Amino acid sequence: MDIDVFLTSQGVSEEDVRGRTVVIIDVLRASSTILTALHHGARAVIPVPDMEEAGRIASNMDPSVYLLGGERKGDRIDGYHLGNSPLEYTEEQVTGKTIILNTTNGTVAIGRAEGAAYLTVGSFLNASAVVDFIREKEKDATLICAGHQQRASLEDTLCAGLLLDKLWNGERRGGISDTAHIAHTQYVQDVNTLQHTLRSGAHARALQSKGYEADVEYAVQQDSVPLVPDYIDNRLVAPPRASGGK
Repeated sequence: MDIDVFLTSQGVSEEDVRGRTVVIIDVLRASSTILTALHHGARAVIPVPDMEEAGRIASNMDPSVYLLGGERKGDRIDGYHLGNSPLEYTEEQVTGKTIILNTTNGTVAIGRAEGAAYLTVGSFLNASAVVDFIREKEKDATLICAGHQQRASLEDTLCAGLLLDKLWNGERRGGISDTAHIAHTQYVQDVNTLQHTLRSGAHARALQSKGYEADVEYAVQQDSVPLVPDYIDNRLVAPPRASGGK
C-alpha cells in the first residue's frame, strides 16, 4: 500500500486523490468537531467552503432540522448556532440535526478531496479506528493535513505521523514520500513528549489565547471517539454500527 502525505491542503489536485482512501486531518478543530457531532447523534455534517454555500444549503432546508456551525479566525461566525469548538456539539444540541459546517481550513480541505474513492476525517480522537479503516479499504491512501493559515501545523503533522506509525507497526518503510518521511520523523522525535508538544504548537497557542484551552485538551486525546465517518452525497455520516455513539 502506497501512503502519501500533504502537510497542507494547498495544491491538492483531483489526480492526487482519485481512486485512493483519503483522510483529512484538522485536529484543531474541524475533524474533532465533526467526530464529536456525529458521536453525539447528529444526523450528518455537511462541510462547506464558505458562508455563501452554507447559506444556500440552509435556504433549502427546514430550519428545524439543521444547525449552522463554523468559525472565522477561531471564533463563531455571527448569526451561526454553533462555532467550531467540539465541546459545543453536545448530545442535547445536535441529536437528530444536520450540521452545516463552515471552517477556515478543515472543510475547505474536505472539498478538495471529494474525488477520492473513500473520504473521511481523522484526528487523535479516532486514530486507531482510522488506521483500521485504511487497512480495510485496501487502497493506496493519502493523508491531507488541513494546516493553519495556509501553512503546515504541528498538530496535524504529528497526527499524520501517528497514523503512519500505526500503519507501519512502528517500522518505517523504504521508498516513502518526502512528506511522509517528515511527518513520521517528527512524530518519532516528539512521541515521548507528545502532549506537551501538541499544546505548544502555534495553532494551539492561538486558541488558548482566545480562551479555548479546553478544546485543545479535548482534541489531543487519543482514541476517545472511535468513529470513522463515511462521506456520502456531500455529507459525512456515522457508519450504522456507530450511529449516535451508542
